[in-house]
Amino acid sequence: MLANQNGVYANIDDSSIARWGKSDMDEVIEVHQRAAMKNLKALMVKLYHRNPQGRHDAKLRTIEESVNLTFSRSNNYYPQWEPIKATDIVRIALDESYQGSDRVLPLIVGLRKMIMASYEDHTEFFYLTSIDGQKLYNSARNIEIAAWMLAENRNVHGQLLLLSDSVQGEHRNLSYQRLIGQLIATQDNLALIMANKSGRLLKNFVVTAASMVFLPI
Repeated sequence: MLANQNGVYANIDDSSIARWGKSDMDEVIEVHQRAAMKNLKALMVKLYHRNPQGRHDAKLRTIEESVNLTFSRSNNYYPQWEPIKATDIVRIALDESYQGSDRVLPLIVGLRKMIMASYEDHTEFFYLTSIDGQKLYNSARNIEIAAWMLAENRNVHGQLLLLSDSVQGEHRNLSYQRLIGQLIATQDNLALIMANKSGRLLKNFVVTAASMVFLPI
């Protein structure tokens, strides 16, 4: 409780106290991060609906429950991927030699770990918390690379490793592209905001099919 100028005490909840330690920029960062995680969760749901056969916990819970559980866990929850770089987890998910039945899980775990690294693994931001616009920019380019791999990587029989947007003969569906595009735009937008705030120029990279190299975060 805090006293006002008349000496009258008022209840101040924890969220109000927490906001006192935040600048407007901190709020902007958190809004972008929440948007990124929301889009990533939506992408995971859609990928599981499109690729239901491999889901690791299909007999235990619904797709929505599975996705919520994944996002409630820490980035290092899965011991098989804990020591591996986030972008390498993405590569594993979209590599033909991967032996697991569930490719969606490592893809999303890798993307989430990579995106969170661009926020220095913070989930709350205060006056003394800082993030690097270049890392945000690099994460956006890495999402572009992952999207290209998702759309192109196939097995020896020419079949896509993971289905997303419509394939030949199906009703046109670009909802995956829109979700991924929103995710990229969120990271790019915040990267520009942070660059303008710090006065630093971003090093621009062009993603091409000939150079599918993930950028450092």
